[in-house]
Amino acid sequence: MSNIQLDIEWTEAASRKIEKLMPRGNQDAFLALPPVECLPMEGDVLFLGPAGKQQPFIVAERQYHHDGEADWTIILILDVPQATH
Repeated sequence: MSNIQLDIEWTEAASRKIEKLMPRGNQDAFLALPPVECLPMEGDVLFLGPAGKQQPFIVAERQYHHDGEADWTIILILDVPQATH
């Protein structure tokens, strides 16, 4: 059985945007993502943020890293749509 860890990385523009939506230290600042089997692919759009204030983020890149044996890390790199850069 594989051990799969998920990491999210942000481009600079996406990092600024999510920080405005969900400041660090806020108790409600968490992201719900689908299970690993249903993770989005490159080019997919995720709407993230607090209820009623979700904003679009694009999966700019999806990386797989083999960490040895059955351990893997999947990294989603999120960006903002080009119109909001």
